Amino acid sequence: MRKLQDELGLTYLFISHDMSVVRHMSDRIAVMYLGRIVEEGDTEKLFADPRHPYTQLLLQTIPNVQNPNRNRAPASGEVPSPLKPPSGCTFHPRCPIATKRCSVEIPEVRMLNNGTRIACHLVDEREAAVAL
Repeated sequence: MRKLQDELGLTYLFISHDMSVVRHMSDRIAVMYLGRIVEEGDTEKLFADPRHPYTQLLLQTIPNVQNPNRNRAPASGEVPSPLKPPSGCTFHPRCPIATKRCSVEIPEVRMLNNGTRIACHLVDEREAAVAL
């Protein structure tokens, strides 16, 4: 698929939960939780400095041969129903850093200075260049 993409100038919409494969296949990544984009950006930037807690959780699931015993704690709580998503940020019931604001207010998607877009109240406001 990568060879055809390069040779023919193709664009793919590649959907997967396997972040190591996503990294190999993608130039840009949009991380979604319950149908909402929570973080989007250049693949290497997103892997080097994931900002959203869900993105961080996904990246922790990638096996690491150099450090196989690292802490890979699963997200707490149950996955909410997509038919009746929680109010506010849909990840807040499982988020280890959620505040009351997260449970009542949907976060705006904002562009960070590094070119990554994020929907999280807890990303430092100074990092946000522009609200989209």
